[in-house]
Order: sequence, then C-alpha cells, then structure tokens
Amino acid sequence: MGHRHKKRCSLFKRYPVALFYRKLLEAFDLDGFLPQVAFLLREAVPEIDAAVVYLYDNAGKRLVPVSACGCELKDVREVHFETETSLVGKAFSRGRPFLQREQEAAKVLAQYFKPASCAHFRPGQIVSLFCVPMDLSDGTRFGCLLFFSAAKNTFSPRRAAFLKRAAKIMGLFIYKAQTLKQSQEKKYSSLVCTLSHELRTPLTCIKGYATTLLSREGQWSRDEEQEFLKIIDAEADTMKELINDLMDSSMIESGLLSVHKEPVLLPRIISKAVDDARLRTTKHKFVVSIPRDFPVIEADPVRTRQVLDNLLENAIKYSPEGGLIVVQCRIDRGEVILSVADEGMGIAPEHLNRLFEKFYRVKSDLAGTGLGLPVACEIVEKQGGRIWAKSTPGKGSTFYFTLPLTPMDQVPEEEECPVEETNHPGC
Repeated sequence: MGHRHKKRCSLFKRYPVALFYRKLLEAFDLDGFLPQVAFLLREAVPEIDAAVVYLYDNAGKRLVPVSACGCELKDVREVHFETETSLVGKAFSRGRPFLQREQEAAKVLAQYFKPASCAHFRPGQIVSLFCVPMDLSDGTRFGCLLFFSAAKNTFSPRRAAFLKRAAKIMGLFIYKAQTLKQSQEKKYSSLVCTLSHELRTPLTCIKGYATTLLSREGQWSRDEEQEFLKIIDAEADTMKELINDLMDSSMIESGLLSVHKEPVLLPRIISKAVDDARLRTTKHKFVVSIPRDFPVIEADPVRTRQVLDNLLENAIKYSPEGGLIVVQCRIDRGEVILSVADEGMGIAPEHLNRLFEKFYRVKSDLAGTGLGLPVACEIVEKQGGRIWAKSTPGKGSTFYFTLPLTPMDQVPEEEECPVEETNHPGC
C-alpha cells in the first residue's frame, strides 16, 4: 500500500494537472463549487499571492468576479468592454494569455481593485499579473482567470503552460456547474409556476364554498351543506397531495427519501387502495386479480401504498370517460409484479421513456405537477424493484412495478383468482 501511495504522489508531482483535475472532481457540486475555485487554483500554485475568477455576462457586456482568494471578492472590480486597455479585457477579447510585470502591473492595480483593497498592497509588492481566458473546445469564451504574484519568475513559461491547461480544465467544470445550475433553476421555476396554478384551483374552490356556507343570507338544507363540505374536503385532499409530492421530490433531491421494510400482506394494501380509489370516481369499474394464498413479503407498507395510490389516480385521471381499471398482482422469477391498467387516452411512444424523470410532464390539459411518477420510481427502486409503463395511444396504459421476494417469502403455486370490484352503491 505504501509503495502504491508513493507512486501516486510521484505521479502527481510529475503531472500536476492530474492532481488539479482530481481536486476539482472532489470539490464539484452545484452550490459550493464556484466560490471555492480560486482557492483550488491558489492551492495548485502556492507561489501565487491572489487569484480571481471572472465570468462573462453577455447582457451587460462585462466580466463579473465570482471567486477570489488572497483578496476580498467584494473589492474586486467588474471589467467592462468599452476599451481593451485592461489586461483582463485583452485576454478575453483576443483569446490568449497576457502577462504584465513589475511597474506595469503596479500601475493597473486600481483597474481590478477598489481603493479599500488597493491599500493592502504595498508599493512594489505586486511584481506581475497573469491573465488566462477560459474557453470551450469549440472556441466559446466565457471567462478569465487573473493571477497576482510578488515573487519573481512565478509565471515562467512552464508555469504559464500549466495555468493555461488549468484554465481549460477549470473552464469545463465551471461551464458544467453553471449549465446544471441554470437547468435546475429552470426546472424549479417551472415547478413553482405549476404548483401556483394547481393550488389556485382547490384554494378558490375551498374559499368559495366556505364563504357560501358562512353567508348569513343563504338558508341551506342539511343535504346542501353536506355536499359543500364534501367538496371542501376533497379539494383540501388535492392540496395535501400536491404538497406531499413537493416534499417527497425535495427529499429525493437531497437523498433523504427512505423506506422501512417490514412483513406486509400486499393483498390487503391493494384492497384498501382500490376501495379508496373507487370513492373518487363514479365512471370506473375496478377489477382486482391476485393469486390465492399470497405470501407475506418484505416491503414498506406506507410507501408501497403511496405508489399504488399514484398509479390508480393516474389511471382515473387519464381515462376521463370511464371504463375498466384492472389491478393485477402475480409472482414471477423471484419477484412480485403488480400492474394497474386503464382504458384511457394512452401515452405516445416519445413520452414513455421520460415518464419517470423529475419534473417531466406529458403535455395534457389535465391537472398535475408531474412529480408523482418520479417519486413512485424512487420508492420502488429504494425497495429493490423496477417500474415501467406500456401504452397504446387511444386504448389505454398499463403501469408495472416489482418488489423482490426475500427468503422468508413462501412462493405458492400461482393461481389467479379474479375478483370484480363494483362501484359503491348508488353509482
């Protein structure tokens, strides 16, 4: 082990770019990466007294400092492109590194720092400034790295070559972080708009019926009051589901969504889920098919019920004209396979592979946040299962998910026992 470690250290001394790349990989994330990149640069070249990272702002035609080490970021000036007299401006505009030494460097110090910060540099302390543009392989430039050093020969040809390579690598990481961050912000912005829209409908409904019930002018019969209260209760449930989806999605993003397995009777969970779904529709007939003597399995009862509720809700929602909803459960090759099928509008092939992506929504006039299926996918996979869908546009969809059988589960001979579940009385 010691020999291997020495060999690796020797390798990094010979190839400092490899070590720098590894440091970037270790530090990479979407939130804390950008502020610390200047520290990583200075760590890679200890002889540097200060480092500043600039990113290009196309709207303002300027370079904005986003990270600094060896100086205060708040005291670093932006670089505007009225002229090319600035070292940073030249490096960015012309796409090649620029170096200023000794007196030249001291004279332009005020271009980069506000007076309060300039006072920290003693006359003659700044011996040289070196600026390297950051660009992509296609030539697109999006920023610059600026280095200060009071030591002589810090920016030797060999050191300059390393900093040019470091700028290339750093540029790729920064561009990736910025792109991912923008994509994430766009998704969250879309989510907020969706939630605002989806929450407005039940809130308006609840407010309207509550105001009607509280009105002293109206004389409502007991049956009318009960009907209003049922509507308020149903709309409150809708809001609760939206908020729960958002919370679960946040837990997935932070890696905190967990499952707690225990012995469960899956037929019981299916029966309760179907009973509750039946109360939400008068247009659908439910059929449940489960083998006799179904074994006890290891699963999270609450989370598994959540997946079933989501699939049943989707089946109801995407078959607005009614029809059969068939729930089947069977055992095959060491796993339980559960499916929910409807006779609704179906899903086009181009959407099937993206149904379980976070924040993805099939274009539709129907309400929904697009969070239910990604949450269901996470729950199923956390339990060691799989989830997928099959669909024929205009004929309906079938969603499947599996749960693994454990050694404690006794697998009986599979024998289907269809049981038709009719609508509740009066429907």
